[in-house]
Amino acid sequence: MHDQNSKLVEYALGILDEETAKQMQAELESSVQNQSELREIEEALTLLAETEQPLMPSEHLRARILNTVRQETRFSGFVERLCDFFDLDRKTVEKHLSSLNQISSETWQINAFPGTHLLHFEGGPHIAGNADCGLVYIEPGKMIAAHRHLGDEWSFVLQGQMKEINGRIYHPGDCMHRSAGSVHALQSIGEKPLIFAAVLIEGLEFVAE
Repeated sequence: MHDQNSKLVEYALGILDEETAKQMQAELESSVQNQSELREIEEALTLLAETEQPLMPSEHLRARILNTVRQETRFSGFVERLCDFFDLDRKTVEKHLSSLNQISSETWQINAFPGTHLLHFEGGPHIAGNADCGLVYIEPGKMIAAHRHLGDEWSFVLQGQMKEINGRIYHPGDCMHRSAGSVHALQSIGEKPLIFAAVLIEGLEFVAE
């Protein structure tokens, strides 16, 4: 879930989904502090829209607004491809991507492997029923040890760099297919965490290196 400050900015911008907007309205009605913060945000946004001269909000407020926009748009260029990748509609894909704003044990499988977090969800009707679909988040320097695929796997890099055991490096936008029986290991390299989408058929088994 978004933190409270981000949700207030999104509420003011009118970009929350209907259910979350109703929840936010209820929270506002019971919180004087939230009401005051919302007025501050709305005033800043109004001035930004109406003034002819560049107007900078306070550094604190500016950081909150920019952080919210950054969270909503950092994967926007991949949404259409991910819709095809998972056979899901745009709203569902954007919902899954928004979970990357705050990785929580409520929705993610934390430390499935050391430094690796998994988000599982169902693919669309054209995805095989035995497929495991989801997002994978690997902290810099961490890796998934050598394993064998029991069925086909497709991976789509969204952020960071993925280094294969053979030395090949994949970057955001790269999509890979690994056939059943193939063996590989992968590592997150660089400064940013590695994030990729995956569709895995029949699962995998770890092998001795």
